Amino acid sequence: MWVSTNFNYTSFVAGATGITSLTGGTGAFYGFGVAKDTASFTETFTISNTNGTAFFDQAITIPIQRLSQARRNTLLLLSYARNSRVVFKDNNNNLWIVGLTRGCVVQSGTTTTGTAPGDATQYSIVLQGQEPEMAYQLVSLAALTGCQFFNA
Repeated sequence: MWVSTNFNYTSFVAGATGITSLTGGTGAFYGFGVAKDTASFTETFTISNTNGTAFFDQAITIPIQRLSQARRNTLLLLSYARNSRVVFKDNNNNLWIVGLTRGCVVQSGTTTTGTAPGDATQYSIVLQGQEPEMAYQLVSLAALTGCQFFNA
């Protein structure tokens, strides 16, 4: 899973299989190692027939194991960002981008130490976006031309 607080682009090309390329892409994505079967993505359709409007509420929950000062600092900066984008891989090995046009913000988060030795010691954040269209699939990370990828 990769998160960017400074990703920008001028346009994108979406085909039948998803976004194939972005023009003018800049910024950095930071990869968070997420344990298998722990993160989730939910997209809620909000449709008003009366008003003739629709938007899609996108929420991605990211649990980040092991507390540390470095992770704390990264999450603090992410919490203040107002235009984040998230790229994640689903259980079918497909890449998706959340908050493409309007960005995401940290909606909530927790720090947990647990009580028993087997309990989770982790941060958990929820990034939320409200987009005019459903999340786009990415053909590959190479579609994000001009972006850099780092480990968080």
